[in-house]
Amino acid sequence: MANPKNTADLAELKEKLADSSSVVLTEYRGLTVSQLQELRNNLGFDVDYSVAKNTLFKIAANEAGNEVQNDMHTR
Repeated sequence: MANPKNTADLAELKEKLADSSSVVLTEYRGLTVSQLQELRNNLGFDVDYSVAKNTLFKIAANEAGNEVQNDMHTR
């Protein structure tokens, strides 16, 4: 049985992808909290920056009708 939190996260990701005109994936590991805050501030007011599990993102993208390249790195 699917984890309820993952199910809710998946639904939220699918909605965000459906409403987005573009998506940019980043690697955030190694950044400090202040660096992440600076990144979010520099992105602008109309940009949503969030962290998601790679597997959930791939499922959401595929279910939303977007192609996911196989070169997405997972660790």
